[in-house]
Amino acid sequence: MKMKDLGEFGFIDRIAPLCKINSGDVIRGIGDDCSVVSLSPDLYLLVTTDLLIERVHFLVDWQSAHTLGGKALAVNLSDIAACGGIPRDAFVSIAVPDRLNVDWLEDFYRGMADLADKFKVNILGGDTTRSLTDLVINVVVTGFSNPKETLFRNEAQPEDIIAVSGPLGNSAAGLELLLNPRPIPDTIASPLIYAHISPRPHLTEGRTLAKSHACNAAIDISDGLSSDLGHVCKQSGVGAIIFEEKLPLSEPLIKLARELTVDPLDWVLNGGEDYVLLASIRPDQLTDVMRAAASDGWELIEIGKFVSTPGIKLVRASGETTAIVPRGWDHFKY
Repeated sequence: MKMKDLGEFGFIDRIAPLCKINSGDVIRGIGDDCSVVSLSPDLYLLVTTDLLIERVHFLVDWQSAHTLGGKALAVNLSDIAACGGIPRDAFVSIAVPDRLNVDWLEDFYRGMADLADKFKVNILGGDTTRSLTDLVINVVVTGFSNPKETLFRNEAQPEDIIAVSGPLGNSAAGLELLLNPRPIPDTIASPLIYAHISPRPHLTEGRTLAKSHACNAAIDISDGLSSDLGHVCKQSGVGAIIFEEKLPLSEPLIKLARELTVDPLDWVLNGGEDYVLLASIRPDQLTDVMRAAASDGWELIEIGKFVSTPGIKLVRASGETTAIVPRGWDHFKY
C-alpha cells in the first residue's frame, strides 16, 4: 500500500497505537491540535509542531523572507489557540539550500521574532542543517493551559452550535491567485493573497472561548472546513448541519468568484489554511459567548449545529440539502 492510498489521516490512525509509551500524565497524544501533558492538577503543557516544505506548502518567491518566517510560527500558534492555551516557547529547525543567503535567513528569523514578540513567545533554539534541494522549516511550540479551560476536538454535543471566529475561504482563493496569476484588481487580489501568506493566529479568540466554559470543542481550520469539521464529528461521535447563507464570505472572495465565474463554496469548504477557529458552543450560552467575543474585539459567527445523526450536510440557499464529503487538504491525496 502506498501513502497516497492510505492518506495522511489514515496513516496517523495506523501509527497512533505505536506512539504512546508512558501514558501516565498524557491527556492527549496524536489526534488533536496539540499534545497535552498534565504537569500538575492546575497546569497542562501543550506541545505542537508543524512542517513547511518548499514546493509542497509554499514557493520562496511568493512572499518576503520576513513574511514566510511569520507564517511558519503563526501556523503553530494557531494550534495553541485551538486548545484555548497561552503560547510560551518555540524551537525552530531549518534545512537550508545553498541558493538562500545569510541576509535572507536573517530576515526570515526577524519575521518570526516579530510575531513571537507580539505574543510574548521565546525562540529558544532548534537545529540548522544543509538541504540539497528545497527549504525545509519545522517549528515546535509549547504553551500552557488551565485543565478547566482546555479545548479538545472530541467533546462536541448534539444541538451544540457550530461557530467560527472569522471568514472562510480567503486563503484558498489567495492560493488560487498565486498558482494561476490573473489580471485581477488589486483591491480584490491583495487581501486574499495576504490571507494566505500571512495568517493571523486566533489566540485571543481561543482564550475567549476557553474562559467562557460554554465551548465544548474546538479546532483550527487548517485543512478546510469540510475536513476539520469532519475531525470534530468523527472524534465526538456526532454529525453536523451547516447553512450556506450563514457562511462568512468576505467581499474580496465574493468578487473574485464573480470574476472567475466559479462557486466560492469550494474554497470555503475545502480550501484550508484559514486558521480561524471552529467551535462547538452550548446553545443556551451562545449569546453570552458572542457578547464576550465582541467585548474582546472579535466576532463569533454561527454557521450551523451539531446533530446526533452521523454525516455532514449543507443546506443550500435554495433550501436543498446535500451531503458534504470531507475534501480538504491531505498531503498524500493531492
